Amino acid sequence: MSSPAGSGASTPLLSSETASPPPGYQSIRKSSDSIASESVADAVEVHRSIEDDVLPETAVVGRNLGWSSAFVIIISRVIGSGIFATPGAITSSVGSIGLSLLLWVAGALISWCGLAISLEYGCMLPRSGGEKVYLEFTYRRPRFLASTLMAVQAIVLGFTASNCIVFGEYVLFALGKTPQDHKLDVRLLAVGLMTVITIIHGCFLKTGIAIQNALGWVKILLVVFMILASAVVVATGYQATPGSGTVFPRTWDGIWEGSVWNWGVISTALFKVFYSYAGLQNVNNVLNEVRDPVRTLKSAATTALVASCILYFLINVAYFLVVPLDEIKHSGELIAALFFERTFGSEFGAVFLPLAVAVSAVGNVMVVTFSLARLNQEIARQGFLPFSDFLSSTRPFGAPLGGLIVHYIPSAIVICVPADNIYSFILDVEAYPGQFFALATSFGLIWLRWKRPDLKRPYKAFLPAVWLRIVLSLALVAAPFVPRQGEDAGAHLFRVTYALVGISVILFGVLYWLFLAILLPRWGGYKLEETADVLKDGTTVTKFTRPGQPHAGPEGKHHVNTVLNYYLEAEDGSPPPPTYVDQPQTYFRPTKPLNVTVHDVTGDEANYNLDNHGFQIYKHESREKEFVDDEKIKAEYYPETEQLLKDATGASRIFIFDHTIRRQQKDRRASDGPPLRGPVERVHIDQSYEASLSRVAHHLPDEAEELLKNRVQIINVWRPIKQIFRSPLAVASAPSVPDSDLVPVALIYPNRRGETYTVRPNPQHKWFFKYAQRPDEVTLIKCFDSRDDGSVARRVPHSAFVDPAEEDKEPRESIEVRALVFYDSK
Repeated sequence: MSSPAGSGASTPLLSSETASPPPGYQSIRKSSDSIASESVADAVEVHRSIEDDVLPETAVVGRNLGWSSAFVIIISRVIGSGIFATPGAITSSVGSIGLSLLLWVAGALISWCGLAISLEYGCMLPRSGGEKVYLEFTYRRPRFLASTLMAVQAIVLGFTASNCIVFGEYVLFALGKTPQDHKLDVRLLAVGLMTVITIIHGCFLKTGIAIQNALGWVKILLVVFMILASAVVVATGYQATPGSGTVFPRTWDGIWEGSVWNWGVISTALFKVFYSYAGLQNVNNVLNEVRDPVRTLKSAATTALVASCILYFLINVAYFLVVPLDEIKHSGELIAALFFERTFGSEFGAVFLPLAVAVSAVGNVMVVTFSLARLNQEIARQGFLPFSDFLSSTRPFGAPLGGLIVHYIPSAIVICVPADNIYSFILDVEAYPGQFFALATSFGLIWLRWKRPDLKRPYKAFLPAVWLRIVLSLALVAAPFVPRQGEDAGAHLFRVTYALVGISVILFGVLYWLFLAILLPRWGGYKLEETADVLKDGTTVTKFTRPGQPHAGPEGKHHVNTVLNYYLEAEDGSPPPPTYVDQPQTYFRPTKPLNVTVHDVTGDEANYNLDNHGFQIYKHESREKEFVDDEKIKAEYYPETEQLLKDATGASRIFIFDHTIRRQQKDRRASDGPPLRGPVERVHIDQSYEASLSRVAHHLPDEAEELLKNRVQIINVWRPIKQIFRSPLAVASAPSVPDSDLVPVALIYPNRRGETYTVRPNPQHKWFFKYAQRPDEVTLIKCFDSRDDGSVARRVPHSAFVDPAEEDKEPRESIEVRALVFYDSK
């Protein structure tokens, strides 16, 4: 039976083992007592509450992004085609070198204001989804409005077209063709690029990450190379193209000559500068896949901003030093190609280095596609897109293919639009509606500072910077409607088309929300309610239902709403006291109950395996049926289990070091053997990382050094002795349990020290079991894996639990065998 659902409940500790986990996340809300106070009757199948956004959530695919990958996701998004394409258009509109450079510096300062806001939000709400998460958390009324607007924004404007077009233009330029004369070829190349990248990210997750990391560093080196090349030109007076030379103004007034001090002009140029700095928040969309997300976000984002500002300023100076101002103003998107040609000559400069710019554009498209696919996946998880189950899932290739498809379709459509100067128009349309969302997040941050002081903020934005961002966003929203001197009404209307398109998208989102969330329920006489479910790959999703409409898992499933007992932190913050194997009174300690849903995997057993989830249901019938003779178990069942593990894992050697039979104490069979143990209703892991490795030296001291050179695991082979209905075994999905939730507990033997893990409560843990599990259905539980490269699950918590519908059944009987599993490779 489970303990009462009170904070002082106690349950026996597991008498087996589990190094201290890495530092925990620092973004957990200060108080989560309300979670524990909910009754079982109020529990839902999966926790998808907005308040849970303060807790880190690990993606089903795991945390595959370290600091370097996070930095590349930002810097490769920032340094895309913009710096190779926009300086010409910016200089053409503002008229002078000085004003152009000033805008690039101002853009960096203003971008810092926006970055500070996203850093505070991202550290406070460390979830994938970026602005979607922040707006939903802040603006909960009107209900569903923020979610709907973000969904419409993602579908209509969530495209990656501009860099694909630049890729096509620069490839043709390198091949000696004029892009303006081969518009169809440009679009075919652009669509082809988007198609290939979608396939790579959708089918080969880790390969895509490796490629985009490599391309990110390549483009940084390319910019540095261009800056150094311009310095050589100035220092040596080298002229690759006859008649070329530097025409940089020699006087202060000359730098500012021709400046256009019109706010409408400057604002449009700023949009292009912002586009070149856009992406500083890129990693916020993928925090579920980032290791140590709070620390990584603060460090990688700040480093990327400083690096991009320095590189942008210097590369603009390089352009002005090498390419004459008049040519820059008429260069369109090909200013970098002109730079290469004038610096290195028509043969080398016009072929090789434009291809390098095209490669840079590819890197940008890769990281944008990577992050926006995750944003689309988060929107789909919220239930606001058609076919949301498919779009939310990581099946069949372990990557968000659905989110990638949502991104691919509008991108391909926009690329194919047969319009002149489409690149600049795309930049403006993408940037303008973003100012409204920037206003919403800025005001929201200030409101949360006042309304929610209980939220823990590992990073706090400088409030004057937030207000500056608000003022600037308001000015940029109004700027397109400021007429230019001598401009007639028709020309003005044409010029503000991008702003009208952006506003129309937002209005469409409002109308869609009004129809979906207000009018349809009113006409139908119902109210939309949110329920939650778990997909086959372990992804939690939200679904909309009407009151009284049944919500259940797939047919035949037996999901259970229950309570699991977690670690209760000491009031003084002290670590848990040790457990002594010869002192049973130390087995009991206070627990913290948490309402959960344990999901039945019946019919989907093949979707869960040791490397992906940390557990596996394995079919195997044993010759042993009673499990009452300890010596017979060791003589016959041990060898049988060794072969089972070799067959299931491919391991080269198995060493079984103990077994436990769990029966209620009233069962008097084998009364002369060791005391019987009942099911352990406490969330735990049998061994810590450190204790697992020490097991090898303890049991195999002469071979330990050699064995530990290769991969080592500890696996618990858990088998029902009779079909189990009462007190079944729940196993968590390993990716849903971060190391920060693990708390080491010393386990003291008479002659040595071991260690187990108890587990902090976290509503993001995903729990599974096999209903009515038979003796020929074995649960393999991974207690430890020495492979620590992030490619596999390393450990998984488990616990017995109460199924209220089955409490009248016979007590559970089970046997678990723990074994060291050795491989011939790492």
